[in-house]
Amino acid sequence: MIRSTISCCKSSLLIFMVLLTFLGSNIYGQEEKKSLSLTVQYIKIMKENSFLKITAKFKGENGFEPCGNVNFTVYKVDTTDVSTVIKIGEVKTNKEGKAKFIIPSKFKTPSSSYAVRLENNKTFDDTEEIVTVTDVNIIASIEKIDSVYTIKARLVSAADTPIAEEVLKAGLKRLFGNLSVGGEDSYTTDEDGSILVPIEKGLTGKKGKLNFQVIIEESEAYGTVIANINSDFGVPIVDESSFDERTMWSPPTKTPLFLLIIPNVILIGIWSILLLLIINLFKIYKSKN
Repeated sequence: MIRSTISCCKSSLLIFMVLLTFLGSNIYGQEEKKSLSLTVQYIKIMKENSFLKITAKFKGENGFEPCGNVNFTVYKVDTTDVSTVIKIGEVKTNKEGKAKFIIPSKFKTPSSSYAVRLENNKTFDDTEEIVTVTDVNIIASIEKIDSVYTIKARLVSAADTPIAEEVLKAGLKRLFGNLSVGGEDSYTTDEDGSILVPIEKGLTGKKGKLNFQVIIEESEAYGTVIANINSDFGVPIVDESSFDERTMWSPPTKTPLFLLIIPNVILIGIWSILLLLIINLFKIYKSKN
């Protein structure tokens, strides 16, 4: 009877330990996923393409950190029925948590909605961000009005209807951003959807070439739309660099000649005097013997 009771206790203890191990492994395996901060921007570059700029971050120990090397799925959403979606592609973020998805032309419509989703990821919660935009066009050119070069831009819908009371920015594209032109930070379209921006004289460019941009920036209705205008009436940049000349601030291979000659002449003179002293001391030593 006692042996039977002991055997039963051992069996119960063994079953309990197995269950405990199983539950522990399940709890460990079901590690809590991290929440994700997802930002999606619609950008259209006239005469080139339209794309979605995706930025993903998560809150880590050191604040918000980039969510790199993560796959996102992009869908076209039916504007009349949001439950109807069509998968149009996938994109992976880089190390900085950023990605660029070029929208195929067959999925572009006058009014479009796009959904970017993170699905079935082992580390992060499922996340979705939807962006809805109305397609518009910026028709821009440079004309000479009263002997002054002027940017003429017109904002129209996909049906070529002018859009009034919309803020546009005009600038000269530089390496680290755009330089405002015309003396104003922004311009509002008139009833014809147009703006006129006078260009000041003396703008410099490589070989006289200038690249102007007219932009709708992060509009809730239209996203970001950019029109580029190339011209060649700028003042050519003259290269006054002396990097390849023999100057004090040139690389070692372009050391000034006087810095090569004078120190070497001095060194040769010092070593010659030392050598002459050693020879004379040796002669004196020999003469005494």
